[in-house]
Amino acid sequence: MSAQHPRRKTPESIHAAMLPSACTLDGVSTAQRVDPYWDELWVPGSQANWTTAYAERYYRDHGGAPGVPPRLLMEQDEYLPLLTTNRGRVKRQNAWSVIHAYRTVTAEQLAAFAGCRTFLDHRSAPLAASFASDLIDFGWFPVPRRYSGITPGRNILYRPAATDVFKRLIEPTLTGPESLTVTGGQHWSSGGQYDRHNVLAAELALRASEYLPIGTVMGETFASVDLLLGSGLGKTVKKPDNRRADGVIVRKDGLRIAYEITATASRGLESKVRRWAQALAAHPLETSGLVLVFIAAPHPDRKDGKNPLTAIRNAIAEVLRDFPGTGSDSPTARIGVASWDDYFPSRHELSENFFRLEADFAVGNGKGAAKWIPRGLLDEQKFEPWTETFDAKAVIDNASLLGATPHWFREAGKDYTQLIGSPMDRAGVSVPHPAPANAKLAKGRALGSGVGSAKDTQLPRRLRIIG
Repeated sequence: MSAQHPRRKTPESIHAAMLPSACTLDGVSTAQRVDPYWDELWVPGSQANWTTAYAERYYRDHGGAPGVPPRLLMEQDEYLPLLTTNRGRVKRQNAWSVIHAYRTVTAEQLAAFAGCRTFLDHRSAPLAASFASDLIDFGWFPVPRRYSGITPGRNILYRPAATDVFKRLIEPTLTGPESLTVTGGQHWSSGGQYDRHNVLAAELALRASEYLPIGTVMGETFASVDLLLGSGLGKTVKKPDNRRADGVIVRKDGLRIAYEITATASRGLESKVRRWAQALAAHPLETSGLVLVFIAAPHPDRKDGKNPLTAIRNAIAEVLRDFPGTGSDSPTARIGVASWDDYFPSRHELSENFFRLEADFAVGNGKGAAKWIPRGLLDEQKFEPWTETFDAKAVIDNASLLGATPHWFREAGKDYTQLIGSPMDRAGVSVPHPAPANAKLAKGRALGSGVGSAKDTQLPRRLRIIG
C-alpha cells in the first residue's frame, strides 16, 4: 500500500475490497483496477506514450520495426467488416461511446464502463480494427520497466484519434439510434488530450457510480457550459464558449455536480474560476441545478510541498470578492474545493469524505481557514434547488441511451427506444400510427397488434436502443 500523503490529515477510510461494488464484472472493480493516482504510473510526468496505426505503418514501410503486432496493422478490407459486423455490435459501440465521452481511458476503465472483459485485450477484434482504421490510438503508461504491479496487457490506454475516420467510415454505417448511443448527438471527440487528467476524471466517475447513491455520471464531452446550463435544460445560453468541466455526477434528485480535476495551480486558474462564477451567477441554482467542485490532484510523490489546494482556494476567494453574497444561488455557495487524497487517502481506499462528496465552500464568516466550511454535496437538504423550469431528473433517464453510461445504470435488455420518440414506438402511445380510413382490420384490433401466436409489430433491433 502506498504511503499516506504527508501534508494532510487522513480521514477515516475503508479499502474498496471491503465494500460491495455495483461493477460486478470480474477483475475490473475499483479494488481490482490499477490505481491511477497512487500506483506511480506517471513517472516522470503526466503524459502516456502513444502510437497510431499511421505511424506504425510508416515505421514498417521504411525498414523499421513496428511496435505493435501485425494484426493491429490490418488493411481496410480486413478491418472495415470488423467495424460494421452485427457480431458484438452493441458492445463495440458502447466502447466507442466511452472513449468519446472521457477522451482517455485505461483498458480496465473501458471494460468496467462497458461491462465487457474483451476490452482488456487491445488485440481483440473490435479494438484492433478501431486502431488499424485510425479511429482510436493506443497508449502505454510511462511506468518504469522494473515495476511489475500491472498485469501484462492492462498497461494500455485508449483515446480518440485526431482523424476524420469516424465521420468518413463509421458514422454512415450507424442507424440514428446507434449514432445517438455512441455520440449523444455531439461531434466525435478528438484533439488535445491530457492523459493523467482524463484518466483521473474517468476514475472518479467510475468510483462514484460504483459506490455512491447517485443517478448517473457523464464524461467531459457532456459537461459543456451549453449542455449544463443551456440546451441540456431546454434553454439558451448566450454566446456559450467551448469550456467544459471534466465530468458530472448527477444526484438522484437531478442536481448536477460538475467537477474540475486540477493537478497544478496554473496561471489560467483564476480566469477559469471567474468564467464559471459568471456562468453560475447568471443561472441561479433553482433554475439550473448546477454546482461545481475543483478537486486538487497533484502527483502524490511531490517533494516541493506545492499542493495546489491552497492556491485553488486563494484563486476562488479572489474571484468571489466580485460576487458578494452567500445565498444558495450565489457562486460562493456553489463553487467548492476538495482534494483527491481526502477522498482516496491511499491505494484503493475510499474515505468518509468521498461517501459524502464533501467539499469546502467559502461561506464562513471568518478569514483564511475559518472561511471555508465543509458541505456534503450528496446532502439534499444543503442543496434544494429548483422550480419547475426544467425536468431535473430527465438526464438520468436519458443517460441510459448513452453507451458511455456505466453498464449497471443501463438495465440489461431494457428497451429505451421510447425515449427518442421513434415513429414506430412512440413514448406513451400504445398504437404507433392511427389506422388509415380504408384499413381492413379485425374488429377491435389495433394496427400493428399481433394475431394468434405472432407478437405485436416492433422496430427492427438495429433501429432500437437496448440497454
